[in-house]
Amino acid sequence: MVYSAPVAPESSGQESFISKSKYLWGLQCPRLLWTAYNQKDLIPEPDAAQQAVFDQGHEVGQLAKQLYPDGIEIGEGVLDLEETVRLTDQAMNLRRPLFEAAFKAHGGYCRVDILVPRRTYEWDIVEVKSTTSVKEVHLHDLAFQAWVLTSAGNRIQRCSILHINPDFVRCGPIDPKQFFIRQDLKEQVFERTRSIDDQLAEMFQVIRQQAHPDVKIGPHCDDPYTCPLHDHCWAFLPENNVLTLYRGTKKGLLLLERGITDLQDIPADVPLTDSQEIQVQAAKTGKPHIDRPAIRTFLSQLEYPLSFLDFETFGTAIPLFDGLSPYQQVP
Repeated sequence: MVYSAPVAPESSGQESFISKSKYLWGLQCPRLLWTAYNQKDLIPEPDAAQQAVFDQGHEVGQLAKQLYPDGIEIGEGVLDLEETVRLTDQAMNLRRPLFEAAFKAHGGYCRVDILVPRRTYEWDIVEVKSTTSVKEVHLHDLAFQAWVLTSAGNRIQRCSILHINPDFVRCGPIDPKQFFIRQDLKEQVFERTRSIDDQLAEMFQVIRQQAHPDVKIGPHCDDPYTCPLHDHCWAFLPENNVLTLYRGTKKGLLLLERGITDLQDIPADVPLTDSQEIQVQAAKTGKPHIDRPAIRTFLSQLEYPLSFLDFETFGTAIPLFDGLSPYQQVP
């Protein structure tokens, strides 16, 4: 494959390369991409829940490395882009599996979870995911890596996702050969590389703009992941807004397109479910909805004394105890 180089940002203090994570952000929302380069302070640090997800992903990645015991870690702790690429060039001559190998080409930069040598001058890209299946965003993730590596002059034999086996059940020490499933996705991946030249060129144009693109909120705010700017972009909505309609997100988005933001402003001709109707009436009157006959009927069915049990559950990617599967909920 032959690729033409997209135009990188002019020398204005901005990055000359778009990383894999920023590329995926750009696919989700150009405003998020622009903000990442021009107003970084608006992007919040991960909260505890997000950090827990990242930590689990790291643990899964470390387990995957056990499949390649002769692998070499590239540039651990090294933040300089040029240095990580240089260390990768050196290590590739050893023809051993490489962890976090770094590449740059034509405006793109990526680090590969696992790069496995095959025939002379050929390599396999293995992307490790802590999910139990392959998702569309994973294909774009792999495609960007394949594009960068191929653009840098490397020959790729296979592109694979190494994801968690949902049928795995722990019994003693974790065997990574049983824990993971590897899926070869080269055809799907290279199909998606064909548009990356144009996509990167557009992304660099977005980054150079003086102001962020005007992007309306919508389903993309939570697809494939909840956007870091979600709360910031949705701040204009009133507390009782149309997107809080009970099981009515699509209906709420249609109302937004009509310029209707508040529940109490929903026109009478908009069809609502019984629950949504109660919700809208409560917003309009400012009074709670109380169905006294239904409450009285429910209370009459109770037999005293009453007992209550409350408990929480958690699920981890790597099962902590024997007999458990990945992400199985445990009290």
